[in-house]
Amino acid sequence: MINCKDMNLKRMIIGMGLFVLADAGYAQELLTLEKAITTALENNYDIQLEKYNVEINENNVSRAVSGQMPVMEHQVSYEWGYSNAEIQTLNMSPGEGENAPLELDGTSHEFIAQPQLTIPVFDGFRGRYRYKQLKNTHQMSELQLTGVMEQTISRTVSTYLEVARLQARLTIDEANIAISQDRWQRVVEDARFGAANSVKRLQAEVDLKTDSANYRNTLLAYENGRRDLNLVMAQSPETIFTVQEDVVLSSNLEYGQLREEMKAGNTQLGLSRLGIDNASYDVKLSEATVFPSINGYANYTYLDTEDEANFLQSNTVYGPSVGVTLRWSVFTGGANKIQRQNARIRLDQEKTALGSTTLTLEKELRNAWAQYANNREQLRIEESNLETYERNYEKNQEDHRFGLVDAADLRTAQLNLSLAWNRINDLTYNVKQSEVQLLELSGRLTR
Repeated sequence: MINCKDMNLKRMIIGMGLFVLADAGYAQELLTLEKAITTALENNYDIQLEKYNVEINENNVSRAVSGQMPVMEHQVSYEWGYSNAEIQTLNMSPGEGENAPLELDGTSHEFIAQPQLTIPVFDGFRGRYRYKQLKNTHQMSELQLTGVMEQTISRTVSTYLEVARLQARLTIDEANIAISQDRWQRVVEDARFGAANSVKRLQAEVDLKTDSANYRNTLLAYENGRRDLNLVMAQSPETIFTVQEDVVLSSNLEYGQLREEMKAGNTQLGLSRLGIDNASYDVKLSEATVFPSINGYANYTYLDTEDEANFLQSNTVYGPSVGVTLRWSVFTGGANKIQRQNARIRLDQEKTALGSTTLTLEKELRNAWAQYANNREQLRIEESNLETYERNYEKNQEDHRFGLVDAADLRTAQLNLSLAWNRINDLTYNVKQSEVQLLELSGRLTR
């Protein structure tokens, strides 16, 4: 970095980072990337909603839900009624004609209590496959939760890096203001002694105002970025903080390893594989319809009947019974056949989706790696060129003091140096943004 007569720019750049936000009225509470991620994971509403789904699916992993456990039911019914009856009885004495009909009327009631235990004996393995499918669904919900967490982490890191980039740019803009302020003050002093004309003074003022406007624009973008980060962390948009600018995400990225990790740990691929498993269980469930279902049962019946309009005016029956029921769907109009056909089609569909997802992710990983490599190379080039811009500015500043170059040349050198700083700053965070995408594709973000 160049050494000026009255200031060291390198020290100034570092020092400005300590005061730039304080000058804008911000508190100096440091928010680390780790803290931002933790806060986002704790507060994000989508993650909280997905956790409920995981809890529900975990509860569903039960032999009872899959229909493999005995069921105890208790049936109780009571019926009351009123009736009129005319009863013609058979005359048992020959030659005496018919008996006169009996007319009965009155109330009736019936009470039934019947507890029954039903025990599944064989259901064509339906319960077994349903249980495996429930476990598979639970695994899918956990993987979906992981996917939401990955998206939250990725968004948090990307937003955090953007805030860090803008924060660093504020430091650069502040340094430009300081340089232009120093030049303007020198022009004012020179003008007092007749060593500078009004044109130079006006040009210095224009440059200072331009740098100040650039600073205000960057500050506005920084404030918006900070509010975006607060939104990702689900906290008040007016929460005040500064962020780290020297964030290190990963130092050991290698394409072959990332590709293998993606095949094994990518969330989308994992969900596609579990989708195939679920479709396979649907096929087995549809094929199980050709088997009968057998259930054993044991019950106890208590029946109490009273009817004033009946010869049998009171009847009480009670006692246990056991038995076996067999149900076999012999013909369903072809519905079971269609169900089996559709289940096999869905299985083929899931397998095709896995192939498409794999191919798409391969392309995305290759593109992300190419972007990452390009950003790194561009950053290396810009860093190697920075010394040239620094020396050029230093020479123009010295020549300007001796009147060898005019203010326009000095301003051009200053802007070139500022642009070099900004390119390095932008590329630094572009590299990190590329790393985030690679880490997400490989499944490393949640590991």
